[in-house]
Amino acid sequence: MSADEKTMRSNADSVEQLRTQAARIKEDVRELGHVAREVAREKFHEMRAQADGYVKAGTEKAKQWEKSFEDQIREHPLRSVAIAAGVGLVVGLLLRRH
Repeated sequence: MSADEKTMRSNADSVEQLRTQAARIKEDVRELGHVAREVAREKFHEMRAQADGYVKAGTEKAKQWEKSFEDQIREHPLRSVAIAAGVGLVVGLLLRRH
């Protein structure tokens, strides 16, 4: 085998090795994409569950405030009417100025 044939053979082997490595890298990148997508999906579901918890807690707190407010109105109806009238008067005065 001549030197030129050996060089050509060596070059062909090098090209084949590069192709093999490129195929492995391509597969690794594809796998990394799948892993990243799965991690993002899991994080999304965690955040969504956490947000649902916040909404439920907020709704429950609002219901408690509403109940407390209604109880105060029932216990002190005249004071409640007076406060509402005062607030209405202040709002009315502020709106007249503008």
